[in-house]
Amino acid sequence: MSPANLFGPWKAMVRMVGISVFFFIATGMGIAQDSQDAMDLDALFGDEPVVAQESSEESKIDPVASLTKTEGVRIGGLFSGSLSSAFTWNKLWDGSSPLFNPENRALTLGLGGTLFFDARPEENFRVYGSAKTSWPFLRTDSGVSVPNLQIFELFSDFSLDDRIFFRFGKSTVKWGVGYFWSPADVINLESINIFDAETPREGPVNFRVHLPLLGSQSNFYIYTILDSSDVKFETSALAAKAELLLGSYELGLGGYYRYDTAERAMLTLTGPLGDLDIFGEAMVSRGSTKTFVDSILPTSPYTIATSDRGKNRAEYFFSASAGFLYSNRDKNLSVIAQYFFNGEGYAPALRDSLIADGKTAIANAGGPDSSLGKGLSAGLAGLLLGSGQHYAALNLSKGEVFGEDLSVSLLALANLSDLSGIVKPSLAWSVTENFSLTASPTFFFGPEEGEYSFVAGGNIVTFTLGARLTGSF
Repeated sequence: MSPANLFGPWKAMVRMVGISVFFFIATGMGIAQDSQDAMDLDALFGDEPVVAQESSEESKIDPVASLTKTEGVRIGGLFSGSLSSAFTWNKLWDGSSPLFNPENRALTLGLGGTLFFDARPEENFRVYGSAKTSWPFLRTDSGVSVPNLQIFELFSDFSLDDRIFFRFGKSTVKWGVGYFWSPADVINLESINIFDAETPREGPVNFRVHLPLLGSQSNFYIYTILDSSDVKFETSALAAKAELLLGSYELGLGGYYRYDTAERAMLTLTGPLGDLDIFGEAMVSRGSTKTFVDSILPTSPYTIATSDRGKNRAEYFFSASAGFLYSNRDKNLSVIAQYFFNGEGYAPALRDSLIADGKTAIANAGGPDSSLGKGLSAGLAGLLLGSGQHYAALNLSKGEVFGEDLSVSLLALANLSDLSGIVKPSLAWSVTENFSLTASPTFFFGPEEGEYSFVAGGNIVTFTLGARLTGSF
């Protein structure tokens, strides 16, 4: 009998026992507790996770070769289902929270899918579309239950003499090159979810003209971008971008204009540096879509004064980011690190003043547990989220640890302005090609008024056990 046949049954038994123990722990800890909510990371850093799908962004593939194929209609899809138990200790470090009796617990269900089609009836004509849904499959809109269905992308590609290429419809438009933050990505409608950074993000309805520079790998793009919620001249935007190959580096230059919002100019750079792939980007904006808090009245009526895009229309904001990627396939190791300067963050003195006034207002309103205090606390949390000027993130991942089915990773995120952050190590077991189990503690740290520690409700610790099933067709 071969070694593979000899150990095959034992491997299957280990998997069965491991799965049983995993679900016993995941459900057993929760049964002993009262039903409460645990910390929801997705609520802080982005929408609910969506199923990753085939990207339609600008690629390095020859546009002529990719467009002049006649393949009929291709239909495919992706499925993702997950179930996770999260347990939260509010004061584990000082011993106030019993280790085997967490204050909060939550059972989270994730169920979603994406269906796409790619039709190429003619050599110079293509139509692509994708729709996605997630549980719950019905949502309430103005008191009426409607299907939870989103048209994620729907566009057509066509060309003129195989020299100029056009795209019209709703599609993702990735300008930036950053992994965790991307200040140059000024067109997409969604920001990056740091805990799921590779998930495709929703793009706007746009008309794109693509002009490849013949005899080179340089490209030029021109966009007209429509606001689907308010289609008119004043809300439409114009944008242009050039991608230039300079030796082994690629330089991106772009500009964006919208009458009622902002003018923006961006620059990106990617290329190798020894064993590293480096990336950097910068963006300067005249005006901002962000609503800034100017002052908080610490006494009744506790008014929060803000300045919107109209008041900030003449102000200039500069943001930049730089990072690197290291990948070693032989060792199954990858490292991604990035620094982000947030030009829309608050100056330290103003930020400290707003926090002090906000905390005084909460105390005067009856404390954070009063109805008015809860509203003020939510307002202060909204002020703190993204309020820093300096951020950094690091992601380490190592595959085939103690066997080909185990992998580990570490995500660290920090607001360098107030020294608060999040550390999230993870252990993943690929039971099969489509089914995996994960165990992941999450540690929040920082001062009382720090961004991440305040939003989380203190230096809490969360432990999550999750099972995930994915597949594509």
